[in-house]
Amino acid sequence: MSLADDNAQVLRLVQALVGAVSPNFRRVALEPTAAGVRLWFLLARDEPDDRDEIDEVAFAFEALQEGPVEVAVEIVCDDRPLEALTLPGRPVYGRREGA
Repeated sequence: MSLADDNAQVLRLVQALVGAVSPNFRRVALEPTAAGVRLWFLLARDEPDDRDEIDEVAFAFEALQEGPVEVAVEIVCDDRPLEALTLPGRPVYGRREGA
């Protein structure tokens, strides 16, 4: 994926995230794959409402595509410090954490 294509996907994801992010969202990242795109969500805790919002984000993200793109979603629930975690892909959203 070219940098222009990657940036376009980031913009689409940002648009899809508007109004969906809750305080439980820690990070959101976008990872290009051979088949399309994988969206990574790091949540502090597993909440059904946030899982519903993630489904809506994925739907909106797919709707913003210019053509068919396979979109996979990965949800990680972990409240450990970010230094102890690795989230693949390009960070698109991150809440402020720490002192």
